[in-house]
Amino acid sequence: MRRDKSVTRPSRDGFEIRNASDPLLRSARPSEDGRRPTPIVPRVSVDHDAEQRVLQRPPVELIHSRPQPLPAPKIQVTQQRVFIGDMQRFNTVEITPNTNAGDVIALIASQGSLDHTATWMLFELANDFGMERPIRSYELLSDVTASWNKDKLLNAFVVKRTYLAPFLSRSNIPTSSPTNRGYVEYESKKGKWSKRWMELREHSLWLSKRDTGKDEIFLCSLSNFDAYYMTRKHKSPKPFVFAIKSTDNISLFENVSDYVHILSCNQKDGERWMEAILVARSYVLFQERHVLFAKPGESTSISNNLSRSQTRKQSISARPSQPLVNVSAPFSTSANAVTFEPGSLLAKHKGDAIS
Repeated sequence: MRRDKSVTRPSRDGFEIRNASDPLLRSARPSEDGRRPTPIVPRVSVDHDAEQRVLQRPPVELIHSRPQPLPAPKIQVTQQRVFIGDMQRFNTVEITPNTNAGDVIALIASQGSLDHTATWMLFELANDFGMERPIRSYELLSDVTASWNKDKLLNAFVVKRTYLAPFLSRSNIPTSSPTNRGYVEYESKKGKWSKRWMELREHSLWLSKRDTGKDEIFLCSLSNFDAYYMTRKHKSPKPFVFAIKSTDNISLFENVSDYVHILSCNQKDGERWMEAILVARSYVLFQERHVLFAKPGESTSISNNLSRSQTRKQSISARPSQPLVNVSAPFSTSANAVTFEPGSLLAKHKGDAIS
């Protein structure tokens, strides 16, 4: 038989080193290499170079976005026919929510369509009721058209000569509301007239059967009513017929009888009634609608007219130490003084104060 011979070599440390085939080097224990944990090798960050490049970059200045200006509000502009003298001739003007009757008169006059020797006013033609009224120079046309029935398209604006222009001017607004009284014929129902005593006072119209006013009833307020001339022939007991009609839309009223009131009297009294009611309406507009009389750029708030008096801050030490009201001793120690229940905190406090 052939036997393997092991070769023994001396080592540097003095131990013997055998061949790997030597059975003495083989161990019966299994290898623990599989159970040994794998050494963790620290990873080099991939982004390390990127971070270095970022640090080396020059700082970038941040650009703040500028606020965009708000778009200007669109002003609604409408084309409106304005008749001159009669319904045969008209001019087309552009009307905005801030256009008043004086602006229209000035525009048409600049176009050479009006005689400068006469006084002109813009009138509202309420053809659906057969009446008209002068529009004051400071009244907004948008307020007038808001009361029109858009379905019928009967109403219009017309420029006319009138003696009422000085009475209804801005400079002629009275310091107090005018008054008037007298007998008129009142149409309670269509074709039914009744003699009534009418009074204009407190910016309103009142009706009663007699001039004593004991049974008077409230007719309307000039805050939303105005005087109108009749343009349509109306059968009446007196020659002069006029109307008191609301300046609001008819849709706000349940009964048409509350929307318009027809009155009749003689010519002289009728003209006096028209002037008094129109001027009283101007006074109400001046008191209630300051925006109509404000100049461009002028604030309409009444807070600008109010000023606060200068107040001086005073220290506590500088304030007077005596009470504001001096109570005499007899009053505080009288028999009528309030007696608190013995043992209560108020009674104890009172006893300490007396002592």
